[in-house]
Amino acid sequence: MKKRPTHRWLSIVWLLYAVLMLIAVGLIIITFMIAGVGNVEGQPLPFIPRLSLVAGLILVILLAMQALLVTTTARFLQQSILIPLDAIGKASRQIEQGNLSFMLPSSSVVEMTEVVAAFNAMGEALREALAQQKKLEEERRFFISAVVHDLRTPLFSLRGYLEGIEKGVADTPEMIAHYIHICRQKANDLEHLITDLFSYTQLEYLELLPQRESIDMDILLQGIAEDMQPIAQNAGISLTVGREGLREIGIMAIDRRLITRALTNLLDNAVRYTPHNGAISFSWTRNEEGLVLSVADTGPGIAHKDLQHVFKPLYRGETSRNRQTGGAGLGLSIAQQVFQAHGGTLSAANQNSGGALFLGTLPLTVS
Repeated sequence: MKKRPTHRWLSIVWLLYAVLMLIAVGLIIITFMIAGVGNVEGQPLPFIPRLSLVAGLILVILLAMQALLVTTTARFLQQSILIPLDAIGKASRQIEQGNLSFMLPSSSVVEMTEVVAAFNAMGEALREALAQQKKLEEERRFFISAVVHDLRTPLFSLRGYLEGIEKGVADTPEMIAHYIHICRQKANDLEHLITDLFSYTQLEYLELLPQRESIDMDILLQGIAEDMQPIAQNAGISLTVGREGLREIGIMAIDRRLITRALTNLLDNAVRYTPHNGAISFSWTRNEEGLVLSVADTGPGIAHKDLQHVFKPLYRGETSRNRQTGGAGLGLSIAQQVFQAHGGTLSAANQNSGGALFLGTLPLTVS
């Protein structure tokens, strides 16, 4: 049974009080009218005193009832309307001062309850928005500091080797050639990092949308794998490639350049963390929903605490931020953004036998 609001009960009681008051006034008027008749055959009417007494008692009861109703109504207005309104006013001033830790009291008035609930919901939304803004600000500061670090490291190294050549530290043709070779490597590192930063910011702010074209996915994936084979062999790693099942992937509408970039990043990440004589598996299959790709390695895997952060830009799960092992820290972020831009997903996990596993999906149809 639905509970009737308190203010409706008060309305009913006030209505009942008004009816009883009308009855009492009517009895009093009737009493005076009968009393004005006087008597019948010289005898006073016997019920007039009783009627006067009843009318007086009803009047006294109604006056007491009126006092009780006035007190109850005043308390009801204070508890259900005035106090919540005062709380809303204080909360508004707190919001103006930047304090969002408020919770308004409830009210028995339905309309007031809706206002209080809406105000509390607004406060909760503001708290969540402020927390999200703070989180984004922290991520932005971390991103900037990480970028500065990754730019500074090769620059310092480049300057050191160039000063070594200038000051004659490299005093033989072989040493000079070695220093120049290292400088070229550091310059390439800087170029790759700047390219990654540019790609990441474009994808992050939707400035780089997929330029889709019809691509034979089996040919594309096989070509990406063939390009990675020499890199894996030079690292002493076995790269196993192939389609799972007999069903061909067929033609899909994708951005060839972006998908190639994403899968190359995944395979390059696997090569970086797979030890010498280790193995990498790159496979793909097709189901009813679309294309499923997997990149698995026999490396150390991903620490449990790092799994939820592995796609964050410039995140390092390892203690050292050495670029020889840590990379630029943007490859996985870019790969995930590419999959998402195509309406797909990219996730990371650990295999039961050890090593990391990256699973990507791409829908067959363009949404």
